Amino acid sequence: MGALSPPDPMIPCASWRDWANLSDGPAGLIAERILADDVADYVSFRASCRPWRLCSTDPREHGVLDRRFHPCQWTMLRTKEGGPRYRRGFMNVTTGCCRYVDLPELRGHDVFGPTTEGLLVLLDRATFVVRLLNPITRQAADLPPATTVLSQSDLELTWLRKEDLLQVSGAGLADASTIAAHFPEIDTVAVAKPGDAQWTVVDRGECFLPAMSFAGRFYCATTRAVMVVETGADQPPRLAIAAELTRPFARIMWDTVHLVDNGGELTLVDRECKGSRSPRRYKVYRVDLAAREMVPVRGLGGRAVFIGSELALSVSPPAFPSISADTIYLGFDDLLTSFMDDSPIHLMDGTSEPRRFHHGTDNDYGPRRVDECLSWCVTGYCASTADNDDDEAAKQDRAAGPRRTPRQRRPNTKLAVSEW
Repeated sequence: MGALSPPDPMIPCASWRDWANLSDGPAGLIAERILADDVADYVSFRASCRPWRLCSTDPREHGVLDRRFHPCQWTMLRTKEGGPRYRRGFMNVTTGCCRYVDLPELRGHDVFGPTTEGLLVLLDRATFVVRLLNPITRQAADLPPATTVLSQSDLELTWLRKEDLLQVSGAGLADASTIAAHFPEIDTVAVAKPGDAQWTVVDRGECFLPAMSFAGRFYCATTRAVMVVETGADQPPRLAIAAELTRPFARIMWDTVHLVDNGGELTLVDRECKGSRSPRRYKVYRVDLAAREMVPVRGLGGRAVFIGSELALSVSPPAFPSISADTIYLGFDDLLTSFMDDSPIHLMDGTSEPRRFHHGTDNDYGPRRVDECLSWCVTGYCASTADNDDDEAAKQDRAAGPRRTPRQRRPNTKLAVSEW
């Protein structure tokens, strides 16, 4: 974009501005405010013209862990069957805006759901190197091979493929320079920094539930407490209690808990089942990190929360008129799709609605509304891409879609994101 001339000589000069040639001060201030609101708009601002690029920071000059450039408000949509293999759709959960991005960086990788910072977690199918990709700025960072997490007993699990053992269900910042990851199939939480040779195991053997990053620290839940990964230069990383749960729960009863960043507050949703055919009870707590306790809350502060077995997402209902405030919507993970799992659940009046699909079908339903689309966004999955279109095994992997592991059956990828 060069200097513009007034389009009409009849227009007074006082009403015309040469936006491309703004001085560094005003343009830099505009850039800072755009970046504070949304990194995607910031990238568009920088792409407008060379003068605006010169007065704003280039994200590529900073590491992928720099939180200023994380697309925290964006979530990745499910891949549309038959569409371009490396194109992904993203939705802004604050504004409802959607963008589609071509990401050739996905080639040859297993793609896991996004972190709470909006970064994509990739696993190189050839080397098992874990990569973080910012889908908006295209910054990437290599972490150590996930195989360095495996113990000898893990390697003796011969009925599981190595790719299945190394699935990641939660990853994110543990501090400004460290990434933590949860490997659910081997009950392990580990940390690493870009450039490290191997992962450092923080805890192994505990039955961890959803794990996520919040405000630059990594949290996970067990059957008794919300835990945080503590890092420091003078001691090895460890798990510490951030807040004890109000009740211990048993997974044998199908109970689940779900951590979510609900508008800047770490929130826990407690789903109590008392068996597969008992009515569900939902309680919501704010995790008071300063007091290290769970504070019961009645609603969600006017927001709506989508919960899956591994992921959770908080959205702003004003951006989505069909979504109700102070309401919980369930994903389509197996644990959340029994006959007794109604969705949505309205917290303020305690009512719920039956799900709009027939239980027991071969997944012949698909997202037709925004709430269904977001429910699929929080449903755990792993999508595979391949380097060689002629690789028969790769073709079979893509046809099968998300892998099904012994711990949790994955949903069928015949469900396509509809245009809406």
